[in-house]
Amino acid sequence: MGNHRGLWIMAALLAAGAVFWGVGQAVGPSGGDAELQQTLEAMEHVKSFRGSYVESGAGNHSERLWEVDCNRVLVHEQSHNSMAAEESPLEMKQEELLVGDQRYTRDSSGGWENEGYAGDRGSAKWYCDNIARGTVSDLLPDVRTMIQHALTEKGDKKVVNGVQCREWKVAIRTPLSAKGGSVCIGTNDHLPYEMTMDGGHYSYSDYNRPIQIDAPDALLQPASTSGAN
Repeated sequence: MGNHRGLWIMAALLAAGAVFWGVGQAVGPSGGDAELQQTLEAMEHVKSFRGSYVESGAGNHSERLWEVDCNRVLVHEQSHNSMAAEESPLEMKQEELLVGDQRYTRDSSGGWENEGYAGDRGSAKWYCDNIARGTVSDLLPDVRTMIQHALTEKGDKKVVNGVQCREWKVAIRTPLSAKGGSVCIGTNDHLPYEMTMDGGHYSYSDYNRPIQIDAPDALLQPASTSGAN
């Protein structure tokens, strides 16, 4: 009887050890946390990139494109939202250009109208300052939150926008929210190239490459000469 009990205890300990090993592989320094930490450090050196976001469901469709050039303190954004309705479908398009701390919108004639100060949050300067500190939100993945609150699971390698990356499944749990998705991180540069989260799909490309923005040089010049602090 004692031998049987000893075997059961040993089996239970082995099972518990396997569980803890599995969790350690998922979230320990040798797994997702280590990779995400490298991503956070790599993102602090990003000066330019392009991104896109697409979400569809229940008759609604949203698209968003952005180009970021922190060497000139510029952020160019385009959005397209449509909502299916029985009486009259709704469609909205918007194009904005953030120059330093100023906001411009594309008008119906194709020109740019100065909307004035973009605010303490949401200006090109705000985005670029936060990218340099690795604390950017909205345009790039919130890697700090992933490191602090996510369970990760290693996935397969694939090619996104011509770059090989490895997919990591993430489950983020905070006191206020819970969400899951995945992020594909470049195997060589450790930068994010794709992310799915809550039904939306993000894609990133052209890190630290020149960004050509369709706007008059006179409009872009103020940001180019002032630079980011």
